[in-house]
Amino acid sequence: MLKYFISIALILVFINLSAQQDSLHLDQADSLTRHQPVKIRFGWDAGKFIWTKIQNGQSFDGYISVNFYKNYALVFEAGTENHLTEQSLLTYQTNGKYFKTGIDYNLYDNWLDMQNEINIGFRYGYSSFDYLLTRYRINQPDAIYTPVEKTTHKEFNNQSAGWLELSSNIQVEIWKHLYLGYAVSVKYLLSYQKPENFDTSYIPGFFKRNSFSNFGFGMQYFISYQFIF
Repeated sequence: MLKYFISIALILVFINLSAQQDSLHLDQADSLTRHQPVKIRFGWDAGKFIWTKIQNGQSFDGYISVNFYKNYALVFEAGTENHLTEQSLLTYQTNGKYFKTGIDYNLYDNWLDMQNEINIGFRYGYSSFDYLLTRYRINQPDAIYTPVEKTTHKEFNNQSAGWLELSSNIQVEIWKHLYLGYAVSVKYLLSYQKPENFDTSYIPGFFKRNSFSNFGFGMQYFISYQFIF
């Protein structure tokens, strides 16, 4: 009789272990099938493109964003600029390229099938560029006669600048996978190779530099498309 009960107990233990093992396999398979989708977004700064056209310049600014963990996304942005600056004392052309890289965090909790985003992010930016000075006038506030303007063709090549950027942007899905976005940013200039005897105010990617502060500001209007895998 004892052997009979021991045999039944062993059979029940074996059945229980088999059921637990099958349940574990099912849970593992289910966790694999419910993986978080990878989102890759490609965007273009339409606002900057239009603004530079109005200013008789040329620019292209694009970015790629990869959602790698929950609400976090890696962002890489790059662009080129050819910008004309006309001021009372000087006129110069800026031609250069830049890149920015960093991380965004989505603060918006979507519901149903929405894919909108309210992001806050951090960037590091670097720009390399050239200046071409075409006109200047010496500033003489107490002069009796108006200072004479002079034309020139002086180049300041191989300039560079680096900065940090705190960014906030909104991405709204207006069509399936198609987004409109708006971004504002506060920037702090870390390094700037100032040309000798030439105080400029424009840096590609950084936008306008203040002569009294290393801080700068920027705005962007994006059109983007998102792929989900």
